Amino acid sequence: MRKTYLPLSDEDRNYLKSLSKKRTIQAQIVDRARILLYKADGMTYQEIADKLAISTATVRLCISKFHKGGLDAALFDVQRSGRPSEITDDAKAWMISIACQRPAELGYAQELWTLTSLHKYIQKHAEEAGYPRLSTVTKP
Repeated sequence: MRKTYLPLSDEDRNYLKSLSKKRTIQAQIVDRARILLYKADGMTYQEIADKLAISTATVRLCISKFHKGGLDAALFDVQRSGRPSEITDDAKAWMISIACQRPAELGYAQELWTLTSLHKYIQKHAEEAGYPRLSTVTKP
């Protein structure tokens, strides 16, 4: 089988190398960066799939997206339409701040949150904190 190479500029290659070493981004972006680097080095779809423990379909899709739309198209997903989130980023931040506090600081006897006690606290105090939607969330 004839080896094919992915044409990458030095700048693109350096960018992909930096992405492939990051630990603070989504794992799928790291995998996609590695797919493109391995293909640029002449590896086959099967070799890439085996090396990354992913399917050849994933490798094929990533490389196809690169050919159709360039580097960003291959690395990042397109924003999908769908139902908008009912819980705002501020509400999520408030919930996280509560979860990061010890229950004892908020008047509870226990030292650590259980999922149920955190859920009940959020439901009880959501409206007074300005997040009425959170008071109706039913699943912890």
